[in-house]
Amino acid sequence: MFEVVKNTLAVTTPEFSAQDECARRADELFEQQQNEIYRNTDQLFARLMIVQWVAAILIAVVISPSTWAGQASAIHIHVWAAIFLGGAISLFPIWLTQAWPGAVITRHVIAVAQMLMSALLISVTGGRIETHFHVFGSLVILSFYRDWRVLIPATIVVALDHFIRGVYWPYSVYGVLTASPLRSIEHSAWVIFEDLFLVISCLRSVREMRSIASRTAALEKSEQSFRRIFNEAPIGMAIVDFDCRFVKVNAAMCKMVGYSERELTQLQTLDITLPEDAELTRQRGQALLNGAPTCSFEKRYIRKDNEVIWTSCTVCTIQSEDEAPRYYLGMIEDISERKGAEEALKLAKDEADHANKAKSEFLSRMSHELRTPLNAILGFGQLLERQNPTETQRARVRHIINAGRHLLALLNEVLDISRIEVGRMQLSLEPVCVADALEEGLDLLRPLAAEANIDLSASVDIDAAVYVLADRQRFKQVLLNLLANAVKYTPASGRVTVSYNLNGEDKVRISITDTGLGIAGEKLDRLFTPFDRLGAEQSTIEGTGLGLALSQRLMKAMGGSMGVESVVGQGSTFWVQLPRTTSPLKQVLAHTENRTRTPPLDTTSRTILYIEDNLSNLTLIEQILEERPGIALVTAMQGQIGLDLARQHSPDLILLDIHLPDLPGWKVLSQLKTSDATRHIPVVVISADATKRQINRLMAGGARAYLTKPLDVAEFFRVLDQTIAANQTDNGSTAPTVSNGHLTEVD
Repeated sequence: MFEVVKNTLAVTTPEFSAQDECARRADELFEQQQNEIYRNTDQLFARLMIVQWVAAILIAVVISPSTWAGQASAIHIHVWAAIFLGGAISLFPIWLTQAWPGAVITRHVIAVAQMLMSALLISVTGGRIETHFHVFGSLVILSFYRDWRVLIPATIVVALDHFIRGVYWPYSVYGVLTASPLRSIEHSAWVIFEDLFLVISCLRSVREMRSIASRTAALEKSEQSFRRIFNEAPIGMAIVDFDCRFVKVNAAMCKMVGYSERELTQLQTLDITLPEDAELTRQRGQALLNGAPTCSFEKRYIRKDNEVIWTSCTVCTIQSEDEAPRYYLGMIEDISERKGAEEALKLAKDEADHANKAKSEFLSRMSHELRTPLNAILGFGQLLERQNPTETQRARVRHIINAGRHLLALLNEVLDISRIEVGRMQLSLEPVCVADALEEGLDLLRPLAAEANIDLSASVDIDAAVYVLADRQRFKQVLLNLLANAVKYTPASGRVTVSYNLNGEDKVRISITDTGLGIAGEKLDRLFTPFDRLGAEQSTIEGTGLGLALSQRLMKAMGGSMGVESVVGQGSTFWVQLPRTTSPLKQVLAHTENRTRTPPLDTTSRTILYIEDNLSNLTLIEQILEERPGIALVTAMQGQIGLDLARQHSPDLILLDIHLPDLPGWKVLSQLKTSDATRHIPVVVISADATKRQINRLMAGGARAYLTKPLDVAEFFRVLDQTIAANQTDNGSTAPTVSNGHLTEVD
């Protein structure tokens, strides 16, 4: 909105720039003011000349009305001089003020005439000292012209008059019979002394006049620009007084609200404001009066046709010369169309979110419902396979089982996608060794690659010290999906290679490259769309079209990213990128390097079962427990195996991870606590999931303690000793504890 105003200001003329035009206008204003002063001062002197003439006659009549020769008297020469000489001195300059007002010759003639009138008055009074002040007063009045040059002829006339009459007729000028030239020089010096100050005053006045003219020109330019902006602006503009009455509005404002300018100036702003927005308008106005430079807000106006429109208002105050607020200046833009569009991006989003949630919940429910009949299909199919069917029957049973497993995989992927979309996917982010994850994936896919005569290998030695922050099971799921796709879509005798590189200091990118047929560029945008197999459904290659879509969503949920680069006829490279982190052991050492070690309890012949599928975490616990040589560590990488070992060995303590490949940790905990053989064994959960909901769930399920990764070794030993000691004395009745240094709230 302000850009429009700014652009409107950018107005230039062909002859002058803005600065030159302002200077030219200042010169015009100065000349106008100067000419006005010249004319007004001319008229002042015209009236003064008449008054002086009459005064000279009266003074002559009063002081020396007649002259005597014996007994005979006659009118004194001073009276005739006052009448005729005074008239001659006065009438010509008076005529000039009417014929050529403000002209240079007029004011110079007036200057000479004024000094001659002073000489006449001095002569008429017989050189009285009081009349000499008429000279100094006349010079002051002449300075009203603010033209120091008029003082020059006036001073010359005064000096000549005093010098000539002082030498030849000293009585007429000084009232004495004899006088020396030095007296005339002294009088002239006093006149010149006054002239110096009057010249300075004239020059200063001229400077002030020029300054006023410049300021006035600048103000006119500003007002002209403001009027142009105000009248021609494409947005509504209004000047409003503090009683909220419209003072002036532009055409755009009138068009916006449907009123004429005359109609609006008879209304208050609140008269056309929606009542719900009236208080907001008052608050913003008060904020401006309290010193706020400007305020912006959105409000609704009621048009003359009763239609409600949304506007964006930016308001400031117009100040008077003493910088006191005088009016409000508002710039109003109609945003009804934008508001309507926003309300529609919002309704559509709400509908889409609702539909997406309904779809995800439906798919989730359907996935669960379909598992029951699918369980029967797969179960009875496997039973039929074990009952020595004929070759024909065996092939048919194999189709049933394969189709059932394919459907089961599809249901699992649909369920995972729906969980991610509704935010119910639980992820345990922890340091995962890239080398271990890739090696597991390669080992699982090598038989499939060998069967298809495809070379599957890592192109470089993978550093075992490289770790990423991820959910290990989900990360492994993504890698297996990409490796399986690469093997499936690569022709026989092809090659699939795995590599990685460090993308800066904080990212690790893992790439899987194949020598398959490649993917056309126009199809890449559809690659991660659920159920879209890009035409592969016409081939004999099995698939659901969900694997890549699920993998991409899993990577995003883990804070990573996924992409592809492909060339038709040469192959494709799928890559995943995750945040880099340090190994769990380094994190633990860094976290506890300044912690004091607590003396251990007697743990002779104690057995601890650790159910954990992450080899790095297993190794970490093994190294930590080397400080307790009396403890025997038994490990299990699957939940079911852990349950079997717990029943067989009856360990003194069970360490349990939450995310396991076959059973979730909470199910393992539930089965441990419902079995008579294992319910007395204390269970300590070790997990990267530090959410309050998960912690409360496991603690309520019977866990003795909940430790979050990365482990605090001192805290681990404290919980270990406390749990074993409590289990020895009171068979595990000690209150549960939580080490929640990384506890976070969740919705």
